[in-house]
Amino acid sequence: MMEKYRKILQKRILLMAIAIISAAMLLLLQVSGFFGADLKSDFSNGMVSGFQSGLLTALIGVFTVFIIRYRMALKDQMKLKLFYNQENDERKKVIKQKSGGNIVIFYSVVIIFAAIIAGYFNTTVFYTLIACVLFQLSVSSLLKFYYLRKY
Repeated sequence: MMEKYRKILQKRILLMAIAIISAAMLLLLQVSGFFGADLKSDFSNGMVSGFQSGLLTALIGVFTVFIIRYRMALKDQMKLKLFYNQENDERKKVIKQKSGGNIVIFYSVVIIFAAIIAGYFNTTVFYTLIACVLFQLSVSSLLKFYYLRKY
């Protein structure tokens, strides 16, 4: 059972590492001016550029923290068991399932990456995708709080 969970954590680490590398590449391309210097010509484009940089930096930071936590858990059997028990708590599983669970987080990250890339080409699409992510996460959070009180 723990070996299966260990492989799950290793897959998560790999996916987060790929996301970190992608975000770092986008950030480096943005800083180097690969997408053109005229992007910062007006306030709206400058704000989008700053928002993109902040999102990419935040994604890198959050995923790095998760990778560190997972690696520490993989080295220590007690932490691994604690992580496993927390993830497989039946009450939390039901609440997570009813509020959208991991799929909402996964799709939100995908939409954020899409928004960052779209921001280089069209600011309206960027704002729309960010609004979509905020709405999706807000609804999921409200459902989670509702079910936490209900169950």
